[in-house]
Amino acid sequence: MQGLVEKGEDLILPNADPAVEIVKGYRRFLVGLDIAQAQDRNAYSILLDERVPFYDANGRQELTKRRREIVRADHLPAMSYADLAIVTRNLMMDPSIAGRAYLVVDSSGVGRAFCDLLDSKSVQHTRVQMVAGENETEAKERGRTFNNVGRTRLLSALNSAIHTGDLSIGNFEARDLMRQELESFEADVGSTGRVRIEGGTKFGHADLAVSASLALWLSDHRSVGAHIGEAPLKGYW
Repeated sequence: MQGLVEKGEDLILPNADPAVEIVKGYRRFLVGLDIAQAQDRNAYSILLDERVPFYDANGRQELTKRRREIVRADHLPAMSYADLAIVTRNLMMDPSIAGRAYLVVDSSGVGRAFCDLLDSKSVQHTRVQMVAGENETEAKERGRTFNNVGRTRLLSALNSAIHTGDLSIGNFEARDLMRQELESFEADVGSTGRVRIEGGTKFGHADLAVSASLALWLSDHRSVGAHIGEAPLKGYW
């Protein structure tokens, strides 16, 4: 009986016995990038999303419970958007995630121009424009799809996933800062009855948490995969 085989993001337990149904799992990485605006800082988070095949007590292949974990998050130093596009491309080419990573970028404000730079460098990505409220819509401009998602919706989903155990925070250098940002959020109900979530620490405006919320959003949405190089582009999953 062979061990677990990884083919891109697919996880397979090969078995020559025709009576055994092969159940394909997956291991993918969602990369959320929050672009600096005004006093914010560039920040990214990498979320691991996986279900691993295993043999149960009866010798049947099953999948483990879905596991999502923030495995890495950090701020990026101030740089030109052209340089940031190169850094982002290199991040997606990192051997530890390349071929099974998907990128989502904050395309609000200056992020729109930055996403055009990513296109020029052949970096596949999903564009999210963070808007007020809790709604989510989709629009097309110049042949490109923009996902308009309420900032409150993104942060509420992140908060809920962490509290229910659907998302965990791994052990990385900026882990404590990520926790501080998450704990800083406060909900406020306006005169119209709409809920607003605001937060941040003395070190920034919750940039890490926002990037993590983008990655979490992408993990539950079908999107074109991010591939650089000669490997074929991913389709929909």
